[in-house]
Amino acid sequence: MEMRRIRYGADVPVAERDRHAAAFRAKGRIEEAVLLYDGRADHPDLTQDVAWAIEHGAAFVLLSLEKMGRNVTDEERRACAVSAERLGRWYDAHRLYTRLADEAALARVSEKLPGFQIAVPENKK
Repeated sequence: MEMRRIRYGADVPVAERDRHAAAFRAKGRIEEAVLLYDGRADHPDLTQDVAWAIEHGAAFVLLSLEKMGRNVTDEERRACAVSAERLGRWYDAHRLYTRLADEAALARVSEKLPGFQIAVPENKK
């Protein structure tokens, strides 16, 4: 409940959100820190979060930053995918290579994910 108040509370000043984000980041809880910057994609602290996501092959964090408005380049997506692959984060690598439309890399990663296929709802087939 505290996170909800910090993130959405109209009475919570931006400086308090930033303090909490720094505390989360210090504990290695990057995913939670990123949430507190929603609507402020140009915040300078997010640069280190992009770098962290790339280093750790964390597609969810990188794509969350992009969704919130942060500019993420194809080179950053590719670097993140390469890290994910190196670290054995096959689903993260697959997700990023799909975004990049890199068929060769997708074929390579798909070997590590036997039987995996993206679910397509019946009404989309």
